[in-house]
Amino acid sequence: MSNLHTSDPVALRYLLTEPIFTVGPDKGTPSMDQPETPPSVDFIFYGKNGRRFLFLVDDRQHQWMSTAALDAFSKTLAALKLSADDVALLNLATRADRVRKADMLSFFKPAVIVLLGIAPEAVGLSMSSTPLCEYEGIKLFCTCTFDEMLVEAEKKRQFWSTIKTLLT
Repeated sequence: MSNLHTSDPVALRYLLTEPIFTVGPDKGTPSMDQPETPPSVDFIFYGKNGRRFLFLVDDRQHQWMSTAALDAFSKTLAALKLSADDVALLNLATRADRVRKADMLSFFKPAVIVLLGIAPEAVGLSMSSTPLCEYEGIKLFCTCTFDEMLVEAEKKRQFWSTIKTLLT
């Protein structure tokens, strides 16, 4: 067996592939066969997501929506024979970090996503120019906020005609 002697830092990087010393207990090296699992993301949302209907809002002034909008939202759910237990309402403005599409889809596993006044690109979704389409097997509906619907009856009518077929 021959001894190698070098002080070249580039050569040392290739020759020394194991740690010379460690601090604390040895946790082993990650295997290439087993990818590291990303840290789980926890979402704070209104409802219980029982039927996997995800509603997204971006309201910087309220926890979920304004009082009038939340009341209209609850009445809409009741008219559809749904409750807060059936849906998840996520306010993107209450999060300190940007919501990643992969985290959101894996956490909520939505069958339907209703974007209330939010551009689909804001959460990494792409959709056609129509307000209703499908994305990777998930039905997407892009519409205005409940506050806008409370002011304009035509927006409320358009929302209702779509949502009643989408969620029933």
